[in-house]
Amino acid sequence: MLPFSPEPSVLQPAKCFFSHGAMGHIDPAQPPAIESIPSSTLSSSLPASTPGAPHTARRLKKPWASIQALTFVSQVDLVLPRACADEVQAKLAQRPLTASSLHQRYARVRMSLGQVLQGSFFTEYVKAGSILMLSEGRLGQDNVFSLKDGRLTLYLERETYERAGLVGKTHGAKGGRGLRPRWIVEFDLNEKAMWPGKSGFDRLLYACQNVFNTPVTWLFCSMFNAPAPDPLDAFSPTWVTVEPAVTQHANIALPPLGRPASLLVGGGVGSDRLETEEAVVELYEWLSLVRLGSPRVEAADTIDQYLSRYSVPSSGGETSETPVGDLCTLRWRGFFSPTWACQTLLDALVAMPFSPSANAWLAMSVSGFATSMGLTGDSAECTFFRPSDTPREYLLWEVHGHE
Repeated sequence: MLPFSPEPSVLQPAKCFFSHGAMGHIDPAQPPAIESIPSSTLSSSLPASTPGAPHTARRLKKPWASIQALTFVSQVDLVLPRACADEVQAKLAQRPLTASSLHQRYARVRMSLGQVLQGSFFTEYVKAGSILMLSEGRLGQDNVFSLKDGRLTLYLERETYERAGLVGKTHGAKGGRGLRPRWIVEFDLNEKAMWPGKSGFDRLLYACQNVFNTPVTWLFCSMFNAPAPDPLDAFSPTWVTVEPAVTQHANIALPPLGRPASLLVGGGVGSDRLETEEAVVELYEWLSLVRLGSPRVEAADTIDQYLSRYSVPSSGGETSETPVGDLCTLRWRGFFSPTWACQTLLDALVAMPFSPSANAWLAMSVSGFATSMGLTGDSAECTFFRPSDTPREYLLWEVHGHE
């Protein structure tokens, strides 16, 4: 029998990358760096020969760098033992009103691209680089605009790109009948030349007046306190305050929640790579089923093996008894900045101090928007897990989506 092979396609499938690392002691008074600083804010203090990415003046370490790579966050799931849920919720409710933790709300507003680039909204919000904005539409089919850290990105159809008269680069499948490439145009609005009267900026304003002149619905999120008066009020925004949805999971069959022994290369039990892959894949699968609220992880699940052959992995042989526990899931859904997601994880880690007990583990999954998957190779989902036996270490899964 011939093996099944996928149909040939110019599109790349999604990939999952796993990493294992260690974190130092987290001091609430001196938390680790969880946010990169745009280079424009440090341009006066750094020499011209200083190497670095355009918007990464401070290099972040994992897991913070992986979460920041999401660009826009649509959902955050925090899974932890029920015995620790109340303490963590109290910590999240009592955290100080800082720029990273305050904004659990976002707005829907209808604006044209030209209105974003004019008036006090442009000077108070866009030039400050303190907002996130994402327009409506489906990437690959519609014209979509995004704004982050003062960097404007336009994902355009070929016809719209030719009418706009802007300079960009191709994106998407190239060649083949019916696979017309799309175009990406980027503007760094933090540059000194991005002001009215400059040729490059006036060309963008001309395209806004003649091509991008239709109002569209945006998702808006501010990472800092709004200026007074707020320029956004002129466009009648609809504000949405996000509260976490709490889900209780009773009598859940628990897999080994410690660090897989096969990760200890050169020591411990079993250093085979295949064993490591199986252990981390089984753990990630179990965490995903808990997030979905699947009955397959319940200890009393009696589904017919013909319908589902899934079983919770156990630490011993077939005769060993699988432990049972109660879990809790906190879920935020909306439009958030990656910095807020990093701050939420940091506060959860502080609320659950390092302890050798079996309840010292927690897991957090951060998901991006489906419309932002794979356009720049950014991570589409990031799952963090702190083992129960080695709470200073972490396991990290990064799912990269490609269209």
